[in-house]
Amino acid sequence: METLKSQIIEYSIENEYEATQFATAKCDVCSGDVFEVLMNEEEGIACRVCEKCDTEHGIGDSDSYVDEVEEIFDMICTCDGTHFQVMAGVSLYDDSDDVRWFYLGCKCVACGLSGVYGDWKSEYQGYQALLNNV
Repeated sequence: METLKSQIIEYSIENEYEATQFATAKCDVCSGDVFEVLMNEEEGIACRVCEKCDTEHGIGDSDSYVDEVEEIFDMICTCDGTHFQVMAGVSLYDDSDDVRWFYLGCKCVACGLSGVYGDWKSEYQGYQALLNNV
């Protein structure tokens, strides 16, 4: 996952909002770390479904907004893989714990390809709580 973290950092620097805080997704029910990922980047919504136990979990603050979104799309790797390890990174406002930008990175378990699958502006107050919900 260090490669994915490096990719998120590189991507975020190019986006001018460098990610400095990170979290890796683990299922709260079974501790699994492989998920199907669904997302609507325009709306800033993402969720994951555990491969082992089928538990669905909103990523970040997505649970607060998912009912307002008309469409959510399955993430599919270029190899047609649909199962990923997931890492989120956030950029913070200067001298603050508040989130400025959210990055969602995924690593395909079928082929190993990884990268940033989505990013969006976030105004979440207190990055720890947001990253605890990845």
